Amino acid sequence: MALYRLMNHGVIARLGPPIRQGKESLVVHGVAPNGRELAVKIHTSKVFGKREKKQYLFGDWRYRHAKRHITLRTESMWAEKEYRNLARLEKAGNIVVMTLLGGNGIAAPQLNELEGGDYASLSKMVLSALRTLVSRTHLVHGDLSPYNVVVWDKKPYIIDVSQAVLVSHPDAARLLENDIRNIAAFFELKDVGVEDYYRVGADLADDVKQHQKESLVRPDLLD
Repeated sequence: MALYRLMNHGVIARLGPPIRQGKESLVVHGVAPNGRELAVKIHTSKVFGKREKKQYLFGDWRYRHAKRHITLRTESMWAEKEYRNLARLEKAGNIVVMTLLGGNGIAAPQLNELEGGDYASLSKMVLSALRTLVSRTHLVHGDLSPYNVVVWDKKPYIIDVSQAVLVSHPDAARLLENDIRNIAAFFELKDVGVEDYYRVGADLADDVKQHQKESLVRPDLLD
């Protein structure tokens, strides 16, 4: 029904075949009325189970009124959470319009799918994006890996932010540590120095812990 509404409202002119299956979503190729290629993300529950999704939801101040016995609305809340996270990214100056990164119905390759490239340059850009995510939008991705970074026109783009949590989330520091470790491990395999990842990661972790302390007094500060 949601897809029909988007088409009736002129957001999507037509839909094409699936172009990528993610952990929590199916991405379908679409075309806007003006011919612009779109990535239409449809949330599912095939890989991220409800229990896994709830660990990201219930520590989030924005979902403080959610009930722990919710079963039927998990997918709709998950979609809403991604929208709100994208809105935070937009305020920080990042483009969040769901334009397809790729062309002719083919998605841009994931970082782990690249066949060669300037990995040293990509490493610096990913680290910069990660720093912006935490410092400026006050979000921790929470599931960052080479599978959640796509490369188009020699630039990396971090995708799939539905599970991203506020830095005030009780698990934010642990999730950030996992994000840093996963990405650093990939670039290390490509013979790229990753000392900056752990240095910046330590600084960001300190910031996250400070935000967590502050949120105990004013949890709405980062809402």
